[in-house]
Amino acid sequence: MTEYTQKIEDPSRDFLPTTLEGALVRMVDTISYIGRDIEDAIRLGLICRDAIPRECKERLGDTNGKIVYNLVEDLINNSYGKDSIAFSAEVADILAILREFNMEHIYRNKLIKTQAQKIEFLFEFLFKRLLKDVKKWNKTSPIVSGFLNGMDPIYIDTTTPEEMVRDFIAGMTDAYFLRLAQDLLIPEELPAKFNQ
Repeated sequence: MTEYTQKIEDPSRDFLPTTLEGALVRMVDTISYIGRDIEDAIRLGLICRDAIPRECKERLGDTNGKIVYNLVEDLINNSYGKDSIAFSAEVADILAILREFNMEHIYRNKLIKTQAQKIEFLFEFLFKRLLKDVKKWNKTSPIVSGFLNGMDPIYIDTTTPEEMVRDFIAGMTDAYFLRLAQDLLIPEELPAKFNQ
């Protein structure tokens, strides 16, 4: 079992990749997606806010903002001044419950599975299109004009185009992902003078 798999199984487990920075990146990834996925699922009608497990709502909150705040606060309080980065045992247990809730009600949801091929196609399309835009430094592309514009030069110099696209897509909400795919895939209506 890899360290990453072990960390998923037990979020309280100390995670010591090569650097504390590496551990922090992995923890922040969890913090960023767990509540956002709930908000997206509520917006899509897959779940309702009341369905979030009671103990999760009581300790972490029931909105993305509250969940992020409480996870960050716990991570800092439990890790500050230590040689490892981890959530407290209490929050790790609650986070495991919330992850399982998301797994059951969102990621394994039958409605999502029916759309899996379409979503996979859109991911592949966006990845290829955005990668082309990065390699050509297309200033009209949202990855260049919005994401990379103003990014720290160290990131630009040390990150491959593929990693840049990965990071950009990973930060998208479901709504933005679908809107961007639609904007890039579906031709705009021609002006009236061309419709003759």
